[in-house]
Amino acid sequence: MSEKIKVLLVEDQQLVREGLKGLLALHEEVLLIGEAADGAEALEKLAEDQPDVILSDMRMPRLDGTGLIRALAARAWKIPVVLLTTFDDAEAFDEAVRAGAKGFLLKAISPDTLVQALKDVAAGGTALRPSLTERMERPSVERAFSATPQPDPLSPKELQVLRLVASGRSNTEIAALLGNSEGVIKNHCSAVFSKMGVRDRTQAVLRAIDLGWI
Repeated sequence: MSEKIKVLLVEDQQLVREGLKGLLALHEEVLLIGEAADGAEALEKLAEDQPDVILSDMRMPRLDGTGLIRALAARAWKIPVVLLTTFDDAEAFDEAVRAGAKGFLLKAISPDTLVQALKDVAAGGTALRPSLTERMERPSVERAFSATPQPDPLSPKELQVLRLVASGRSNTEIAALLGNSEGVIKNHCSAVFSKMGVRDRTQAVLRAIDLGWI
């Protein structure tokens, strides 16, 4: 990654796009290398210059934010995407996690929080909170897990696998990163799901966020 974080901005509403451009221009550590009105235009831009992070609206015509993430994966372009949304919607959050978004943020967040999220994601981390308020302010998450007992603690390796799952990586990618077979990673995932009392990757990420593990 370059000294400055190279960002491609994808937003269909021109007024919002201009506002985000102005905001990012105030931060010396961020370099805006391009802009697009939707995911399809973003893919054209990426053929010319690839950023460290894509900052994209979630809902757009032609190709939306999650569609863009899937298109990147199909092209084997490993560019992390931070999705922006207007509403704190649990279903939208689930959709973003399933697609493989590295970040999911509300447009109402502060400029400093947005830039910090871009830094975190560019460095290989995630910013996967549906909002930047405390977890106790998310009644949908609280209701989902209020009756669930405290899970058994995860081993260091299981926690490492869980965090990689939360970053949107597949079992194959996790296996390559950790030097294990895909079968071993599948076994770790099964153990994590069992300990956490969840059925799938999305529920595991939501539960981990609720517990403060990621």
